[in-house]
Amino acid sequence: MLLKPVLAIVLLANVAPASADKSYVAELETLTISINRVQLSGALVSIGLDETESLAPPVDPHVAGWYAGGSKPGGVGRTVIVGAVDFRGDTGVFWELRQVTVGDLIVIRSKSDVVHSIKTFLVTEVTLYRKSDFPTARLFSNLSYEGVALVTDGGPNASKTAYLGNLVVYAQLKSRVLLY
Repeated sequence: MLLKPVLAIVLLANVAPASADKSYVAELETLTISINRVQLSGALVSIGLDETESLAPPVDPHVAGWYAGGSKPGGVGRTVIVGAVDFRGDTGVFWELRQVTVGDLIVIRSKSDVVHSIKTFLVTEVTLYRKSDFPTARLFSNLSYEGVALVTDGGPNASKTAYLGNLVVYAQLKSRVLLY
């Protein structure tokens, strides 16, 4: 049996190797997100806006969604990822997000037909906002580096029907591994 050699390139910060074909990197299809310390993991899908121009979260509460109208995973800028904390008495994909602290690592795994990417993001801030103070402009502001913001419901749960706030976890790229 012949084994195919695999080339692994570890990148720090946001520097792609000169030999990397940027079209392969740009066409990655994101598959999963995880935060090992709090045992959070789930699939990622692209999402858009609903009729009220708000982010339309994935229909399945066990799946997280990245906003396709903003920076996509793999590009410079902040990728906004939303997920449910719970749904009808069951835990959602971001149930464990409230246990995340500064210094934790978020791992996003992606692949295409040619490249497998493992990106690690360092959590730099965890903030609970009132719904009325939601930081839309900050979430979608231009960044000169690659970052992510994970968003879910948070704070007190008013009458068990709606959370009064949103939890946002900000992180920036720490490392990237590309496997060809």
